[in-house]
Amino acid sequence: MRVKSLLIIALLFVMAAVGASEAAVQDAYDLPEPYAGYEKAYLKEFPDLQGLMDVMISTYAGQLKDPAQDILHVRVCSALSYRMAVDLKLSLKERRLAIATDLLHDITKQDKKALLTDPVLFSQSAEMTIGLRKSGFLKGSARFWTDEKLLKSQQVGGNLALIHHITGALKAGEILKKAGFKKAEIDTIQAAILGHSTGYWYFRDMVDKAGGANGAWQTVFPEPEGNIALFAHDADLISQFVPESVVPDGSKWRGIAKQRWGAKTTVEEGHVVYYVFQRLFEEAKTTPGKELAREKWDVIRIELVKLMGLGPNDDPIAKFGIPAAFRK
Repeated sequence: MRVKSLLIIALLFVMAAVGASEAAVQDAYDLPEPYAGYEKAYLKEFPDLQGLMDVMISTYAGQLKDPAQDILHVRVCSALSYRMAVDLKLSLKERRLAIATDLLHDITKQDKKALLTDPVLFSQSAEMTIGLRKSGFLKGSARFWTDEKLLKSQQVGGNLALIHHITGALKAGEILKKAGFKKAEIDTIQAAILGHSTGYWYFRDMVDKAGGANGAWQTVFPEPEGNIALFAHDADLISQFVPESVVPDGSKWRGIAKQRWGAKTTVEEGHVVYYVFQRLFEEAKTTPGKELAREKWDVIRIELVKLMGLGPNDDPIAKFGIPAAFRK
């Protein structure tokens, strides 16, 4: 009887060890539903993408003391891209590339050295751009990479928020090549990463200010073209529409309203965040992207209106005008 008990205990230890060995690196971080379900589905469908997940998480873990929020953002974006690709019944190949794009779209966002003020990175990014044009990409972005002075400037090339899509596409190419992706697949993903940031209108305004002209942003942000790029663009926007990070006191976006745009009271915080998210909502480009954004915006809008002490049918912009930080 004792021998039998010992055998059972030994078997349980073996099973536990096997379970531990099969645990994925992302399991250490929280991911709410429905995104967790989408993620499990696409990793079952494309198990090779676990390698890109591992690279993404290890990159952030090596750069940040607390990488949880950045990892969450990327996982939500990847899950949303999968959801949109499924909704539009895209091919398996396109679904795989859409997810791979989002797993790597922010890969240099926290790398303080990944700047275009670095001559080597600038040269490599220029070569990447030339190569993508030769491969038939960036057709609708004739002005992209036409103002080297602006791209190299400290205000733009030295600002990670404004150029991480460029150095990120470059880094993604290196990762994908090591992972065994084909050149045509790498080109598609790099072009999609380049186009994911155009939806952030305040980034465009920052580039216009630095360049001293309306439309200067077009030399920095190419337009997304094709399903893969459009999904990356919309997923990045929609991932921001999480009520918990927008509405509560001390939330991410109310903090940004204070720190970046000068909001001083609760009403001003609500006003600024409302204006920002209303414009973000209008930037969605795909049908499923618009539907997902609307679903979240309907929830966030009501809560922000309450925050400003207005009724559910009131228009805060008609009531208070455009927030001071955004008046030209």
